Amino acid sequence: MRIATIVCSFLFPLFVAGCTAKQPTTGDEGLQSLVDATAKANPDVVRLTVHKANASGGGSTVAASTSAEKLGKPSDKEDLQAMETGQTVVLEEKDALDITVPAMQKDGKWTAAIGVTLKAPAGADKEALKKRASEVASSLETMVATKK
Repeated sequence: MRIATIVCSFLFPLFVAGCTAKQPTTGDEGLQSLVDATAKANPDVVRLTVHKANASGGGSTVAASTSAEKLGKPSDKEDLQAMETGQTVVLEEKDALDITVPAMQKDGKWTAAIGVTLKAPAGADKEALKKRASEVASSLETMVATKK
């Protein structure tokens, strides 16, 4: 019994520290809340990420994502490609499609991209999934625009 008490007294503070630890943040908690709410409302979404062009003009960074390890990291080349060309970029993943949609146009340039990864079972209609990703991205973009 005494060993259990000692073990519990040692592990309890670690448990509390783990429960109260802050999630990584990029400084845009409002955007993160919108991303989380959008993903929750769309169960077919595997991952949802917003990429914002850097103010300095070079590249872009992950501003909000359902994948915490991506936060604050540089965007991948397909995300940059979507912003540079204004075209949707589609990558195949195992059992999913990663679809990046350009967003937030300002002065004729795309300033953001929204990565929507959707479940894609074998034989799934890629064009339908692309359309679905655009709908999710458009909905999120509208929410972001109205929050400003």
